[in-house]
Amino acid sequence: MLPVTTALEALRRARRIAVFTGAGMSAESGIPTFRDRMTGLWAQTDPMEVATPQAFRADPQWVWDWHVHVAAAVTLARPNPGHRAIAALATGGRRVDVITQNIDGLHQAAGSGGVVELHGNLFRLKPFIDEEAAFAAAEAPVICGVCDGYAAWDDCDPYATREDFAELRLAPGPVPRCPGCGALLRPDVVWFNEMLDPAVLDAAMAAVDACDVLLCIGSSLEVEPAASLPWRALRRGVPVLEINPQPTALSAQALSLRGRAAEILPELLASIAGR
Repeated sequence: MLPVTTALEALRRARRIAVFTGAGMSAESGIPTFRDRMTGLWAQTDPMEVATPQAFRADPQWVWDWHVHVAAAVTLARPNPGHRAIAALATGGRRVDVITQNIDGLHQAAGSGGVVELHGNLFRLKPFIDEEAAFAAAEAPVICGVCDGYAAWDDCDPYATREDFAELRLAPGPVPRCPGCGALLRPDVVWFNEMLDPAVLDAAMAAVDACDVLLCIGSSLEVEPAASLPWRALRRGVPVLEINPQPTALSAQALSLRGRAAEILPELLASIAGR
């Protein structure tokens, strides 16, 4: 059977689909890699040097300003037909679990719910937790009830709320602080030298373990532990459909379709819907 025929049959039968997407999915919306996106004053900045907890500890404003620059490009992007096709898969009684390495929120903007964001979200903030400083301190840190971070002020503001915290945004200007405890805030993304949130990774693995078919779209499969997810499905004997312009280590084991997701996914959706 031709790969596309096999893929269509697997998708037609599936009641629960896992969709795993990488940078290639967002590239079709005009969001290239970090390195490609840097222009002007940031053209010579290496993301592996600036997007780290060590860099933030040394110069929070520099790291914040870099992320604001990145966000300016991401904000202009819109979901492409591939994003919308994935959202539309969740019809006719199907459950679709979207797992993404991307931090741009485009799956949610296209209508997908409950997206598992392995590497976080650029437009969400969280407190910077300085583990080195905490371990060096004579006393255990105070946990703030507003941001769940380590309190920077001796006395937290008793009138500050989580709603106050949620209103803060990634925007030009000084690095914001938690309105309750004064802790410096940072984008809620996974930086280099950081581990994935165990709860988020568990949710991704649970979705893969429960699926009838897995779509792997636009990922180079070079970043662990995310890269292991399609292989986890294959070990269960679950059909894996890869959509990517270039071959990857997965291609020989998957039902591999060469091309752009924004073109292939709408065609697949139309086919399995009988249109």
